[in-house]
Amino acid sequence: MRKLINIELIKLFNYTSFKVILGLHLALFSLVVFVASQADITVPGFDTTNLFRFPHVWGFLAWIASWFNLLLAILIIMVTGNEFSFRTFRQHVIDGLDRNHLLQGKLLVILMIAAYSLLIVFFSGVVYGLIFSGGLSLEAIFSNTGILGIYFLQTIAYMVTGLMIVMVVRTTALSIILFILLRFPLEPIIRSFFDPAARAFFPMKAIGQLTPMPEFLSISSEKTFETIEGADALSLGEIGLVSQGLPLYGQILVGAGYVILFILITASLLMRRDL
Repeated sequence: MRKLINIELIKLFNYTSFKVILGLHLALFSLVVFVASQADITVPGFDTTNLFRFPHVWGFLAWIASWFNLLLAILIIMVTGNEFSFRTFRQHVIDGLDRNHLLQGKLLVILMIAAYSLLIVFFSGVVYGLIFSGGLSLEAIFSNTGILGIYFLQTIAYMVTGLMIVMVVRTTALSIILFILLRFPLEPIIRSFFDPAARAFFPMKAIGQLTPMPEFLSISSEKTFETIEGADALSLGEIGLVSQGLPLYGQILVGAGYVILFILITASLLMRRDL
């Protein structure tokens, strides 16, 4: 395991585009969060700074971070595409690694990048949460941090999808184009021909829904509004502005299922095809 990590790190840190894209990912996320935290939207009865207070900050930052998972998936496509372009996979096999090691190496890279992204969201949440919430107990600070685990799964899912696509296509540029088109408009067009209940099970839809848009109205509201049934009257889902999808546990199972499926497809392609 340590040998595989060392091999992958040597390749990554000598790849300029890897460092550039990671830096761009960090810069864009930090910039968007900072600008959002400085936004002064004055509406009677609403306070948008609630989005940066515990426990809402975790879901809000995870949602923002999910916008930039496209960059991380493209990064995996570029890194893996280089293995085909420069015949690195073939050289590794000649040097004594088997094909299982090649797959394990790329999965380790995915886990490391996902951990990096998770840490950015976590530390940003702690900093902004403390700034906007003031002094709090550890229980209050870490309440609702489970969304970070779901974000971690989503990040892995996007990158595994990119890995599978580049294993099928084997060229970097075409794989990036295909991945972007799969997110929009190919899958949305295909989904439109299916029953609404079935649309939540499509891969890009299922993965994207793991970190849904926060309920801005209810979180920002300074008062509690309830319907006769007790539901939040300011819920975007309740008033029909956001479609209702699978329950949370269902989203996690479907997302994890796609991760496993795409890894199996990738392994099958890597074992059978010429390197």
